[in-house]
Parts: sequence; C-alpha cells; structure tokens
Amino acid sequence: MEYKGPRMRPFYTTFEAARLLGVSLPTVVNWIKARRIKAHRTPGGHRRIAREDLAAFMLRHGMPVPDELAGAAPSRQKVLVIDVPGPAREGSVRQLARAGYAVEQASPGFAAGAAAARYEPDAVLLLARAPDGGEELRGLKADRELSGVPVVALGPADWRADLAEAGCAETLGRAPSDAQLAEALQRALTRPEPRAGRMQAKRAGRWGAD
Repeated sequence: MEYKGPRMRPFYTTFEAARLLGVSLPTVVNWIKARRIKAHRTPGGHRRIAREDLAAFMLRHGMPVPDELAGAAPSRQKVLVIDVPGPAREGSVRQLARAGYAVEQASPGFAAGAAAARYEPDAVLLLARAPDGGEELRGLKADRELSGVPVVALGPADWRADLAEAGCAETLGRAPSDAQLAEALQRALTRPEPRAGRMQAKRAGRWGAD
C-alpha cells in the first residue's frame, strides 16, 4: 500500500519541526528569527517550514534525516573530520557545512575507525598530528573497505610532501580558507586515489595500533 503518512506533507509546524530536530520549540523559533531555518507565515499568522527547507537544514548541520523527510532534499556528499575536540575541528566542520557537505566528526584513534565504518564517508578531512598522517591515515589505508576513500590532510607546510607520499589525495595548511578547502575536497573526490599510500599501509589490521 502506498505510504500516505507525514512524508507526503509539504509543510511542518514549528512544534513538529522541533520534534524532528530533537530540540525545544523555543530553539526552533530562535533559529527561524536568526534566519537559520527558512519559514513563512500562514494568513492566520502561524509559522510553517517547508519539508525541503527542514531537510536541507538537517543535512547542512550533519543531522540524520528521518524517514519522513527522505527525498525532500538531495543527498550530500559526506565528509568525516578527524581531529581532537576543539576550535580547529569545529571550525573545519563549519567550513564544510557552508560548502554543502554533510559532516561527521571523530577524535583520533579507535573512535575515528569506528566513526568511519559507521558513517561511510565519501572523503576524510584529517588534521594531521604527524608528518606521515599517523595511525589515523594508516588505519584508513589498511582497511579494505575504506582504503579508497580520499583523504585531505591539513598540516604544517613542511609536512605536505610527506603527507602526499603517505597517500593523502590533497594537502593544505592548517587554516585554509573556505574556497581552498572546498576546492581541495572537490579535486580529491573527482580523481583517483594516489597509490603511494597503499604501498605504505601497515599490515596492522585495526585502528589505534602503531
């Protein structure tokens, strides 16, 4: 039988949007007032949010899109950001969201491997902690399911050649502009992965092992 539930609805109330977003009603209202979520008012003065705009907001902020909004917005390419928690990681996440990517973030070590396996990213943004990319890059290259995922690494200028040799598709400085980061990811996603990284991958079969 054809599904006739909420998925087919063109608009949502702020209360319904809050339920789908997992936040309070005042939070949704504040986001609308701040123009973070598009909304319009009915002739009776009630706010309504188009399902496409609600889905786009969730994708833009890396939120899981519920089944009833499936197909409301085009799926976005997914990027996993690997770095220790802090301003640098949060800044990279915001840059990627502004560029239109769906973003997940993970801490280095075992958590990065678990997140990569679960999230199945189209690309990885690695804030490198070592000239060879460290255990995170080795873990990616040693994983049969993830070895083909392109890695864009951020690191000091004198590490860039080593990071490329280790298998990163693109390398950038520590604080690239929005345009530089978006262009590097686009290049990484549209060309074959360098083979050097595969040749250097360790035989360690798990993440977090040096």
